[in-house]
Amino acid sequence: MGLTLPGIAVAAAGMAVVATIATMVLALFAPALGLVDHPGGRKDHKGSVPVVGGIALVVTLLCAVFCLDRSPVPPSFLGAVAILVIVSVWDDWKELHHVPRFLAQIVAVLVMVYGAGVELRSVGDLLGWRTIGLSVLSVPLTVFAVVGVINAVNMIDGMDGLAGSTSLVALAWFGVAASLSGLPEQAGLAWLLCGGLAGFLLLNLRLPWQPRARVFLGDAGSTLLGFALAWLAIDLSQGHGRTMPPIAALWVVLLPLADTVSLMTRRRSRGKSPFKPDREHIHHFLLAHGFSVSGALGVLVAASFVFGAVGVVGWRLGVPEPALFWVFFFSFFAYHYAIKRAWARLYARGFQGPGSEGSRET
Repeated sequence: MGLTLPGIAVAAAGMAVVATIATMVLALFAPALGLVDHPGGRKDHKGSVPVVGGIALVVTLLCAVFCLDRSPVPPSFLGAVAILVIVSVWDDWKELHHVPRFLAQIVAVLVMVYGAGVELRSVGDLLGWRTIGLSVLSVPLTVFAVVGVINAVNMIDGMDGLAGSTSLVALAWFGVAASLSGLPEQAGLAWLLCGGLAGFLLLNLRLPWQPRARVFLGDAGSTLLGFALAWLAIDLSQGHGRTMPPIAALWVVLLPLADTVSLMTRRRSRGKSPFKPDREHIHHFLLAHGFSVSGALGVLVAASFVFGAVGVVGWRLGVPEPALFWVFFFSFFAYHYAIKRAWARLYARGFQGPGSEGSRET
């Protein structure tokens, strides 16, 4: 099937079916493989839940590679994902120290840079003077940026359907941006991932016939999605023929980045490790204010959609890059200040900490 818009749409629909079937089959074998998340400790979900979302998405990508006439999945992307998923599945099976996880992420980024040439060479014209190139800092900053996005998506994965739904919105915006840019391979990759993720979400969301998630993404799934978002953000904004500025791509992933950076900063300010899980993510804040899991999810998906719209629509309307940058910058710090004050007020009133069935410390 060629990389035409109708062809991509049919392929994405097919990948949704493949992902749903793969998730259901893998969930049957998850207990025997030890890929099950048990409640207790910092996890409030009911019952043991298979963590097979990442493997199901890999099966979907492999199906696209072998079944489509012109697969939009780059070999280097698949190789990097394989590294990430192998280590992350190991982490899902038996919790690893963060060092081997970070090493795997760094190796995956190097595969991306040297295998596919997807590299952060410029941050655009953020100040209105000229394009700011990265020169010798290109590879180190690419590693820093991609590892940052991977862990932001991983850390926001603390409520049924949250990481998957917000990633679906971001991938869809990147699919739109790639289509508008005349980049069929990148558009194909984004829409195929949307299809596969939509199929998985049928078993991960709370729905009228499904009161809670039947499967989780697991570290493998959230790591894969974070890497895919970072790959597309860089690939769509760097190199020949690209017109989407980096700051527009950054708007698309603002939600997980703002939540994670603010949370890690607050942890450090209290003398704690930035990687020590707690219950002060934005979804925990909404749950603490009386939102249901589905209600909190709706708010955050809507926010993710709006942030993506600011970046992509702003770019297409010709909004200057400095304007997008300064609004992003001040919004980022306004969120951090507001959420820090809001949590402080809650605790001052004797609040003991949020807890809701279906949420987890991350």
